[in-house]
Amino acid sequence: MNNGTAYLLFVLIAIVFFFLGAWFYRFVLWYPRGRKSVTGAKSLVGKNATVVRDNGTILVVRVDGVNWNAKYSGNERPSVGSVVRIKDVNGLNLIVESGNSGN
Repeated sequence: MNNGTAYLLFVLIAIVFFFLGAWFYRFVLWYPRGRKSVTGAKSLVGKNATVVRDNGTILVVRVDGVNWNAKYSGNERPSVGSVVRIKDVNGLNLIVESGNSGN
């Protein structure tokens, strides 16, 4: 093998590894970023919660064993023990709606 052939082979191998690296980055490292959050308060959106207390202005709901303050976005307030669906998160307060609406 002469120097020209070795150089060409080296360049081709480098190009192949470059594209394999780009493929690896795209599918293994970047792809999971497009998925739904699995940690933090935003991961609660879409889950069901149970009303455990109604303080008059703020509801207290239990999600995954943790109590959260919540505000109801509807006309009729849910009673204690009813199931609501988490619609959004506003700071440390959850915005909830009736459990039978949506999906």
